[in-house]
Amino acid sequence: MRQGYFALLTADPLRGALNRVEARLIEEARGEALFLIPYALRDLAEAWRLVYRDLGLRRGRVVYLRRREEAFDPEVARRVAESPLVILAAESLPEFLDLIRNSLLLQALAEVYRQGGGVVAVGEAAGLLGEAAFYALEGEVRAGFGLALLRGLALLPRVEERGRFLALSRLVADNPDLVGLGLLENTALRLLRGLGEVWAGGVTLVDAGGAEYTGRGVRGLRVDVLSTGERFPLPSL
Repeated sequence: MRQGYFALLTADPLRGALNRVEARLIEEARGEALFLIPYALRDLAEAWRLVYRDLGLRRGRVVYLRRREEAFDPEVARRVAESPLVILAAESLPEFLDLIRNSLLLQALAEVYRQGGGVVAVGEAAGLLGEAAFYALEGEVRAGFGLALLRGLALLPRVEERGRFLALSRLVADNPDLVGLGLLENTALRLLRGLGEVWAGGVTLVDAGGAEYTGRGVRGLRVDVLSTGERFPLPSL
């Protein structure tokens, strides 16, 4: 059995910036994928499915979530768990988190990984998979509990935008058991057991494990800037 993975893609598939990466993931899944999205994104998912057909997708199914009860439907969970590639997207992150947190659907996503498949989060949804999730509220970036499929990690897309790196750094400084991963726009990051691989774009890694806490702040915060082709160790998945 091949090793399961999680992947984070911070680009809209319609723009084509990561088509090469997306084609590779579809090829590994032998042309089969399932889109898991809130109902509000149904039209966008259909457009993505058309794009992915040009990249080798032969069988593309879509699961639309309207209510939390659907995330506890055993048949829906079975369909997700049996897919070799599941693609997540979301518009309102807090609402999507509330839909699937602690549900059969969340267990199904973990099962995809255990069986050697891939769970791919696109766009802002890339911030949902860690123990902490970021979302915008009243013009500020806030952090809450994520889905915890990637334990020990806090993930933040579009880290280059104003205030986002500071939000990630503060969270990691307050929670030194977490490693922060900030993803630039048009970045593809694959996370395997114990290893992160930057397939495209750039990743900022923030680690407070060796930092010193003073009465006024934090010293010794480690920040690594990683680019395409680089690998780095991860907390245990």
